[in-house]
Amino acid sequence: MKNYHVGILGCGQIAQIMHLPYLHDMPGWTVHSLCDISAEVVQKVAQKYHVPEANCYTDYDRFLEDQALDVVLICSKDHCEPAVKAAKAGKHIFVEKPFGFNLAQAEQMAEAADGAGVKMMVGYMKRYDPGFEECLRRIQGKEISLARFHDFGGSFAHTRTVYDVLSGSDVAPEVFQSGKQAIDQAMLRQLGEGRERLFPAYRLLLGVFCHDSILLRHMFGEDLEVLFADACGGFTTAVLRAGNTRIVLESGLVMTRAIWDEHIEIYAPEENLRLDFPWPYQKNAPARLTVSDSVPNTGITRESVITASLEEAYRREWAHFHSCISEDKEPLTSGRDAVNDIRLMSRIMDAVR
Repeated sequence: MKNYHVGILGCGQIAQIMHLPYLHDMPGWTVHSLCDISAEVVQKVAQKYHVPEANCYTDYDRFLEDQALDVVLICSKDHCEPAVKAAKAGKHIFVEKPFGFNLAQAEQMAEAADGAGVKMMVGYMKRYDPGFEECLRRIQGKEISLARFHDFGGSFAHTRTVYDVLSGSDVAPEVFQSGKQAIDQAMLRQLGEGRERLFPAYRLLLGVFCHDSILLRHMFGEDLEVLFADACGGFTTAVLRAGNTRIVLESGLVMTRAIWDEHIEIYAPEENLRLDFPWPYQKNAPARLTVSDSVPNTGITRESVITASLEEAYRREWAHFHSCISEDKEPLTSGRDAVNDIRLMSRIMDAVR
């Protein structure tokens, strides 16, 4: 198996909790370099993963100059400029969600990767969940009456009681505030002037519900008609149509409680399917697929709970990315595919009156 050197931009929670442990343990990858605006964080993470001091950066441009670097993992807050620069530097790119804060950013990133001939994959790990793949297999060729995509999240404050997340105190608050303002401006360019009230709902669609919009599109295709959409605070409700199938989308966030309620329900004449996802940082916890049907020739109803596999979705997505680079294949969750995610969320927001 060919080995690729990975550099991580943004050494915060998602990098430390999920990506770095798998990259460190999996064959085919070497954690080669680190870059973050916090020198303290870079130093602490480098010590934990034995990254040489010479491969630690706070300057992204210098980070990209390393000729030994094959792949850039982008876990920073803003992904557009880093992804475009990485593509121009000839690096393959794994970019975390959201894939841009507006459609123009998403298209710019996808075009940069296409133009440079590098692989770009977006970290929609639930697309690689064995439970989802089993659910997807079961609905092929079936007439679906109704599908419901529900993502109700809560506070992640308990994360630091579960995991030892390394942090620093050397970045001025003004830096974070400036970054937030830039993100708000990018979102406003998509929403339109005077629609700032939609920030909470749009931000949640981009950052949380994108886990499900990718699954929705890969189940029902891109020919989706938005029939209705409404948003109040951080909550969004929408009704879509794909052929004869109605799709209900529910997205919400309550920061006062540590809650995670994410599931998909599929209603078909032969059987109903419900796929329940665990908290995203809960390792090796499989998605649970519940099948409701009838015992043949009896009229007796039954429920069966299926665990498709205990394979970790994060590990599976990195294995997929490795094969895409080494075998010159397009990732299932490519940058070009992710453009359609931002397009769908923008259309939903456009439908809100």
